[in-house]
Amino acid sequence: MSSESLNKWITLLANIGVLVGLVFLAVEVRQSNRIAIAATEMSVRDKFVLLNENVLSNDSVAALLDKATDANAEFSGLEEQKLYAYLYIFINTWISIEMAYTNGVVPQTTFDIIEEDIGAMLSDYPALGRFMGTAVGVYPSVADSHVYMAMKQALEEIDP
Repeated sequence: MSSESLNKWITLLANIGVLVGLVFLAVEVRQSNRIAIAATEMSVRDKFVLLNENVLSNDSVAALLDKATDANAEFSGLEEQKLYAYLYIFINTWISIEMAYTNGVVPQTTFDIIEEDIGAMLSDYPALGRFMGTAVGVYPSVADSHVYMAMKQALEEIDP
């Protein structure tokens, strides 16, 4: 076997090795992306689970939310602060979802939860509408975000 023929075989084997390495790398990157998406999805779901557990385990929170089912309910200053805190948890979760979606680590279905969740919150707790109206102005840095627009739209739909 001549050295030229041997060089061709070595070059062919090296190219095959590079190709196998690239395929392996692509598989690893894809797996890492799926793991990141799953981890982010679980983190988002865990936030909602914690909110639900808080209502289930804390009678005063449950009573406050029960009161918020009445659109005309009057709240003390302390109750208002608790409702704002509750709402801000949701807003921050929605913003986190939007940021994760923008960066490709949550699927469209999770992103779509934002609008559904905002609508459900205002439907279940109509008194939160006035708090959401105030909260919309608290986050000027996200004024052009989907969350901001969805909250404004939801508020317009309940009070055109």
